[in-house]
Amino acid sequence: MLWPGDVRVLSRPVPPLVALLALMVIGLNLIDAFCTLEHLQRGAIELNPIMRVLLGISPLAFLVGKHLLAAGGVLGIVAQARHEAAFQVLRCVLLPVYIAIGVYQVVLFVLV
Repeated sequence: MLWPGDVRVLSRPVPPLVALLALMVIGLNLIDAFCTLEHLQRGAIELNPIMRVLLGISPLAFLVGKHLLAAGGVLGIVAQARHEAAFQVLRCVLLPVYIAIGVYQVVLFVLV
């Protein structure tokens, strides 16, 4: 039985490197979201249909929805951090993809 204040059953140790990578991915996702809003102000079009629906509601709905989707996925991976594959997905897939997106966003600002 789980008693109030007893969260040991629900907690898992997260290696510091995994936590750092997860925070980097989430931070890069937020940078992408804010850059996207700025690009939209300058005349760009959102191609992601889910994000387009959220933008149709409001910029805040877009930011919150984008953050919740990305952070939820990253937290799911972090919850499995004891498995090498989860760490590799963060390190070799998500982080490079979000770095590339960040570079792309900056290049768009320079070119447009």
